[in-house]
Amino acid sequence: MTPAALYWLFALAITVHNIEEGLFLPSYAGAKSRLSGRVTPFAFRFALVMLTAVVYGIVAFAVAGSQHGSELLAGLAVVMTVNAVVPHLALTLAFRRYAPGTGTALCIVLPLSLLVVINGFATGMITGGSLLIAAVVVAVALLVAIPLLFSTGRFVERHVFGVSASGAT
Repeated sequence: MTPAALYWLFALAITVHNIEEGLFLPSYAGAKSRLSGRVTPFAFRFALVMLTAVVYGIVAFAVAGSQHGSELLAGLAVVMTVNAVVPHLALTLAFRRYAPGTGTALCIVLPLSLLVVINGFATGMITGGSLLIAAVVVAVALLVAIPLLFSTGRFVERHVFGVSASGAT
């Protein structure tokens, strides 16, 4: 498999994972009092769509031969590897109930994430140091972006579509 095919397959895996989360996580979170009330289903799905679009942008840069694109993609792969375990596997074990996204995270995203990192080392596009830096950059960017995307999603939900979080107009 070419690196480009691997990268696009990785993006597709993240898309499938995000679709699973978008479809099932809002109702799951609503059933778990510790998880409910933090974000509306629309805002959550809005954030997923935006983050998925960013993944495709990073893949496009990496496929075009961008060193920084390849490093960011490998950093994203590390973050997605961690994401498969915490929160997905951890929530499944803690609540003794399948947490949406766990199957796709463990069965599809995790193996492809590892292949992206291995490929990065094999092609010389990343080093241990660049991988560490990229993983930290991606993790911090996500920690900052996710709440902003939730807020933006709530704004769009209220002002663009004219509905409140409760669905009232």
